[in-house]
Amino acid sequence: MLSNSSLETLFTKARSQNGWLNKDITDEQIQQLYDLLKFGPTSANSCPARFTFIRTKEAKERLKLYLDNGNINKSMSAPAVAIISYDLEFYQKLP
Repeated sequence: MLSNSSLETLFTKARSQNGWLNKDITDEQIQQLYDLLKFGPTSANSCPARFTFIRTKEAKERLKLYLDNGNINKSMSAPAVAIISYDLEFYQKLP
């Protein structure tokens, strides 16, 4: 069981991030994040989730057209934007 402090950090004190450090995110940091994400709950050891990390200004500009007005400034200034989607035919790729 997690400590009360950890539970509070995750569930009762967590807030949306509205500002970012002016610092790039590295490939290693994205890999570490993905390595944590892949341990999420699964069914039959399969995961239809797909994670896309957008970091370049050009890619963020393309994404901008699809963002809600309230999220544009936050997304454009973030070091990376994560798009979490899923593959409806993920089972086709199972061994």
